[in-house]
Amino acid sequence: MRAMLDKVREAIRRYGLLQPGERVLVAVSGGADSMALLHALHRLRDELALSLAVAHLDHGIRADTGEDLGVVRRAAGELGLPLFHERVDVPSRARAEGGNLEQVARVVRREFLERAMGQAAATRIALGHTRTDAAETVLLHLLRGAGPRGLRGILPCSPPYVRPLILASRHEARAFCQAEGIPFRDDPTNADRRLARNAIRLDVLPLLARFNPQAEEALARAAGLLSEAEEALTWIADHVLAEVSRERGLDLGLLCALPRSVQALVVRRAAERAGGVLEERHVAAVLAGVSVGKGEVRLPGGISARIGSGILSFGPAAGSALPDRAWGLPPAGEVRFEDLGWAFHLSPGPRPEVLNPPDPFVAYFDLRRIAPPLVVRPPRPGDRLRPLGMDGTRRVGDILMEARIPRWERGRWPLVCDRRGIAWVVGVRASEDHRVMPDASEVLVVEARRL
Repeated sequence: MRAMLDKVREAIRRYGLLQPGERVLVAVSGGADSMALLHALHRLRDELALSLAVAHLDHGIRADTGEDLGVVRRAAGELGLPLFHERVDVPSRARAEGGNLEQVARVVRREFLERAMGQAAATRIALGHTRTDAAETVLLHLLRGAGPRGLRGILPCSPPYVRPLILASRHEARAFCQAEGIPFRDDPTNADRRLARNAIRLDVLPLLARFNPQAEEALARAAGLLSEAEEALTWIADHVLAEVSRERGLDLGLLCALPRSVQALVVRRAAERAGGVLEERHVAAVLAGVSVGKGEVRLPGGISARIGSGILSFGPAAGSALPDRAWGLPPAGEVRFEDLGWAFHLSPGPRPEVLNPPDPFVAYFDLRRIAPPLVVRPPRPGDRLRPLGMDGTRRVGDILMEARIPRWERGRWPLVCDRRGIAWVVGVRASEDHRVMPDASEVLVVEARRL
């Protein structure tokens, strides 16, 4: 018993899993691992100043899952802990959704645990994953060709989830239950070798142990080292990303000057920040576009990588066009349009001595020549502008193309308009019809910036 408790203490200390005063929801299936976790945390609750609650999901995959609940219910009652439990027919849900049974079971379990966490007013959810689970996961991910991130295996902490048994083996958890007389249930599906994880546990790990009796520990240790390496790579990627980032995206010149391995890190990290998680093939496709300086690559998470005009940017995939509507601008002050992705600041004031704006995203207008209301909208078919200093009109689409605005941004590019027409293609061209006349004493200064 002491060895098990020592390993739980060490995991909590080493990885900062729990803090004094926290309320912990312990996920208990009724198997040896989760029952060992529950009893170990209960033994340490006063020492660690923790309060506990128990959560159990009856997934309905086996006919006898009600007996699992009975084991958990008795344990919670004997320990004086509140129990939160639900039954979900996972096989029926998997059939309805057309999903993989194991994957659907994981999703259902996570949904339940996070509901129960709120009901229990808990700050952490403790899971019964052991060092053996970590070793199995490393081998599974290795077979799939994972990189450092995948080969980290099971993390000790991925908030709100913590794994206090991560330094103990499955054998140790089972031996703890047997030595302490703790009842548990064996899940017969764990003997099904058709499941890759079971085959690794029952066949591959014992085979590896013939060559290295400490194979499980070695795999878990390698996972820990790879976790540290991944943390270092993420730190590097964040710093390089900051160096190559510009207002509209990543500078292609600076990005291409980096070693390809660093380019890959930066691309992956930038995509993550935009909401996409990339596999190797996605990164390779983006870098292929970067190498030629143009292109668009659709990515997971509903985003795309857009390469052009010396910039790599990540954003919503094409098809998320703006509605044909207008956003009203105030007479003065700042306004943000989150769905448009721009902010505008308007300030009436005395006419400046020099009418050349200090920045392309600043424009001056003659207040007398504006026909309210002043609005912002995306381009429409047939839009034309009389550019400042010219007699005739030009198509807005041609103006945006000549300004090297990427194709995927042209349909969302902001136009400042009034009742007379387009006053400013933001950052590109102002209108001759709204220019500041020689006798004007006041102007309206409009500043635009991306959000």
